[in-house]
Amino acid sequence: MKFTRLGAVVAAAAAALALAGCSSSSQAPEGDSAAPLRVAFASDLDPADIADYLGAQKAGAEITALNEDSAVIAGLQNGNFDIGNMDGASAIKAAQSGIDVKIVYVSQVIPEFVLVSQSQYKSVSDLAGARVAYHGPGSPTETLPRELARQAGPDLENQINWSVLPESPNRAAAMLGKQIDATALEFGDVLTLQDNGEFTVLGDWSDLKGESASAFNTVWVTSGKFLDGNRDRVADFLTDVQSAYDEFYQDEAAWTAAVKEQLPDVRDDFLPQIYQYYNEASFYPKAGTAPLTPESWSNMDTFFQSLGEYNQPADPSMVDFDMITEVSGAE
Repeated sequence: MKFTRLGAVVAAAAAALALAGCSSSSQAPEGDSAAPLRVAFASDLDPADIADYLGAQKAGAEITALNEDSAVIAGLQNGNFDIGNMDGASAIKAAQSGIDVKIVYVSQVIPEFVLVSQSQYKSVSDLAGARVAYHGPGSPTETLPRELARQAGPDLENQINWSVLPESPNRAAAMLGKQIDATALEFGDVLTLQDNGEFTVLGDWSDLKGESASAFNTVWVTSGKFLDGNRDRVADFLTDVQSAYDEFYQDEAAWTAAVKEQLPDVRDDFLPQIYQYYNEASFYPKAGTAPLTPESWSNMDTFFQSLGEYNQPADPSMVDFDMITEVSGAE
């Protein structure tokens, strides 16, 4: 099984091809159970995606990594791809714009980001007057610190000096240079940061309460047309994916070996801590529990609307709850 990992230039070309469409000769016949499913990821491979990739590999899928959620959506619509893995909020916004897209399962239950601060800050409550940076408006890197601040005190959010600084490595460098006091980083960047000084981990998405705790990160999607003609194939694919998630929780050594093979630049000494973080945070769906239900969808929808992600209710009909229940084995 080949993992196709595309760099920024190649991914941009692939996205352009997806948007332009392709000839019918490149499209698998609808309902052709002999053809491998073509799966598109909205980002390049990183440690958080390994379990997803292993599941797709187990299902015998052809895997392509793109750099944009929009490229995944376009590829599903024109038949370049059968199943996609992308940001959940982006999938909702695509459906609200009239695009035929269905959420058939959850991939990563929570965003990976961790709120970290300079060593003098011991809790979120200490951040009054602090300089806190995030990737961009509406991103999880803004949501996490703002929500934790709201939980810590009614006025704390307004006492923090907020600023925008794109990309996790850039914010990590600003932390090292003491240009900012706190920020939300990808977990690997937190480890790199702590390897170069004393910093405090103030919280992550699992510390959020109420409606915000129902927000999911990435989802598996397909078009409604493809799902109608290939329901059993999609269910079989997702069953293999859930099996890979189960194996992640059961076999650290196998996950570590896969990361080393696919991502040789990730430091070996970081892998036990990365695995522990994903495991303790229940990063992926667990068998026996539906990762998305009508109730959690409603809570998520209320939360996303409060953030301004979108301005109209997310239609639950875009979610195949029966598929989710079946694949997860929930009762």
